[in-house]
This record gives sequence, C-alpha cells and structure tokens, in this order.
Amino acid sequence: MLQNESNSSNHIARIESAKNSVRKYFGIISIIISLVIASIFFTFQFNVSKALKVHLYKQSKVFFSEIVIVRKWIAQHGGVYVPLDKTTGENPYLAEINGVKSKIFCDDREFVLKNPSLVTRELSESPFRTDQIRYKMTSLDPINPDNAPDKFERSALEQFEEGVSEVSAFEKREDVDYFRYMAPLVTDKTCMTCHAQQGYNIGDIRGGISVTLQADDLILEIKTAQIFMVIAGIGVIALIVASIWYISRFFIRDLHNAQEALSRMASTDFLTGLANRMTGVQTLTKELGRTFRKNTPLCIALIDLDYFKKVNDMYGHNVGDEILKKFSTILLNNIRNYDTACRYGGEEFLLIMPQTSLEEAILISNRVLKQLKLTPILTSKGDIQTSMSAGVVMAKEGDNVDVLVDRADSVLYRAKGDGRSRIYGDI
Repeated sequence: MLQNESNSSNHIARIESAKNSVRKYFGIISIIISLVIASIFFTFQFNVSKALKVHLYKQSKVFFSEIVIVRKWIAQHGGVYVPLDKTTGENPYLAEINGVKSKIFCDDREFVLKNPSLVTRELSESPFRTDQIRYKMTSLDPINPDNAPDKFERSALEQFEEGVSEVSAFEKREDVDYFRYMAPLVTDKTCMTCHAQQGYNIGDIRGGISVTLQADDLILEIKTAQIFMVIAGIGVIALIVASIWYISRFFIRDLHNAQEALSRMASTDFLTGLANRMTGVQTLTKELGRTFRKNTPLCIALIDLDYFKKVNDMYGHNVGDEILKKFSTILLNNIRNYDTACRYGGEEFLLIMPQTSLEEAILISNRVLKQLKLTPILTSKGDIQTSMSAGVVMAKEGDNVDVLVDRADSVLYRAKGDGRSRIYGDI
C-alpha cells in the first residue's frame, strides 16, 4: 500500500510539472507568435512607408525631367518672345547682357524675351497651378534675388557641390506635409549667354530645380492604413493567443483533474474512502507537534474488526470489502468533524482525536462500537453482525508516531485477548 501511495505522489509531481510546462510553453509560443506577427506587420508598414517615399520620389523626378526638357528647348532657341503685358513685363537682367535683345517690336506690338529661368519661374508662379506641385529654380549665387534658396534648397546645393546627384526629404510647413526633391542644373553651351558673366564654365553646377509635392493626403492614407494594420495585428495576435489559451486550458484542466484524482488516490484509501495510512501518519505527526507546542491533549484509537478473517473465509473477500466500506461509513458518522479516521491496514483503522482527553476518546470509541452492534451490516450475502475492538491511548511528552501507535496496539492486543468487542484505554 505504501508503495502505491509513493507511486501516486510521484505521478502527482509529474502532472504538476507537466502543468507548469504547459503554462511555460504556452507563454513561449504566445510570445514567439506575437513577435512573428508583429515583425510581419512592422515590415509591411515599413515597406508601405518606403513605397510612399519611392512613389513621391519618382513623381518628383519625372516632373523635374519634364522641366529640364522644356528649359533645354527654350535654351536651344535662344529664348522665346512673348507679348509684353502686365503679367510678364521686361526682364531687367536680360537687358543688361550684351548681344541679347530683351525687347523687340513686331507688327506694332512689343515683345519681351523670356529665357529658360524666367519661363520656369513664371510657370511655377502661374495662378493656374495648384498647390499639389510646386517647383523653383535656385542657386547659391542667383542673378535674381527672388530665386534665393530656402534652407532645404541651400543644403541640397551645398551637397551638389560635394558630388551628390540628388536630394529628397519630407518637410512640414504650417501643419502641412510636403515631399521635397532637388537635382542640380549643369551648365552647357546654351546656358553661357546668360551665365558666362557669373564665371560659370561648361560642366559647372550653376544651381538646381527643387520640386515640392504636397503629401498630406498620401500620408493620411498611410497613417490610416497603419492604424488598421496595427489593429488587425493586435486582433490576429489576440485571436491566436486566445485560441492557444483555450486549447491549453482544456489540457491543463484535464491535467488538473488527473492531479486531483491522483491526489485523492495518494491520500485516500481506494476502498473505504477514508484517509490512507500515509495520510494518517502525516496527520498524526502534525497533531503531535501541535499538542506539544500548545500543551493540549491528543488521543488515538487503533481499531480492529473482530473475526474479520472468518468473514472473508466464509463469505468471500467481496463481502469483506462490503463490510469494510459500511464500517467506514459508521465510523465517520459517529466521530467529530475535526477527528481523522484512516484505514491503517487490512481490517485495522486508526482514529486520531485532537484536543481530546482519554475519557472522551474512550466514549467516542464506545459510541462507534455500540452503533456497530446495533446495526447489522447489509451485504450481498445478507445481514452480517460484526463487532470491533480498540486500544485507546493519550499522547505523552516524547512520543512519536511509532511509539504512540505501538502503545495503542499493545492496548488493542489486550482488548482482543480479553474476548474482543471491547474498548480499552491506557494513559
């Protein structure tokens, strides 16, 4: 029996270890899945943001290329003449360049010359242009002060002089998001008419064109998509973790039920439902410690069913088991709720009665004996009259479990030797 109880305890320990392992692996798996999903969503979010910048970059670069093509066409034709009116006016800087006719007359109409720089500026300032796209030609040494660079443009121009081919960045002005792009303008032969006097040579970088795209709408869409991605990511993680937890909960519950069953098996006698010998010894050890600490009385009774071997021989072990179970019920019904009854072995039972004098313990034991005599036990082979003998002792200073039980066993032996069906007590 002790071997079975030890095995049950080992099984309980293994199940508890398994439950802890399930919880640990559940946590590990949840963390891993969360990290994987989070990394996927953050990678996707990063790529979306990168795609936004690439889209704006390509759009700006295409627009820059179109402006350069228009400028080259104008430069190849030496500029274009347009009718003089209030919006165009004469370019005073062209009038100062030798060999350049900044103004001509044709059919009694006055025309002014527009060079690539002036066309670029007037187009960029056209009232027909929206705020979605703006561009500007500038340099570190502009002929026209109105073409002076802003902070971004100056930084870009300085980088061009160091060999950088293009510069781009996001910028926020007055709570509006913009994408800025700038590339250099390289001096060629057609540029020398206007810029030779500034000391430029063919191949020099004389400035650049900056393109500004309003990015508010795109950024808002990206941020909205990012919010939905975060919500979706959290939802997916929560769903997966909840599913794992839900499955693990059943597994842990089954382990817990098995643990409780094994715990009952380890502490309970499988036949009678009373505490088993191991539990009885543990309880008695604890009660002895309390008794000696608090100086309170403690009594035990070692009970043996009379002539039980004859019952087994006459009616069979199944009937003997029925008697043991019915006696256990009688025992439990006639002791106090703070007393402990255990099956000590075979037909032998141990009754632990804390805070009880010897006289009270004998009285309780006699109550059980009286009930047993008054009530024949109903079995599958009919009613069988049984009785019991008991040795009751009180714990003394220095007693341990073995000593106390041996004393009770000696008293029980005398009770059985004197004819059985009796309760003997001994201090």
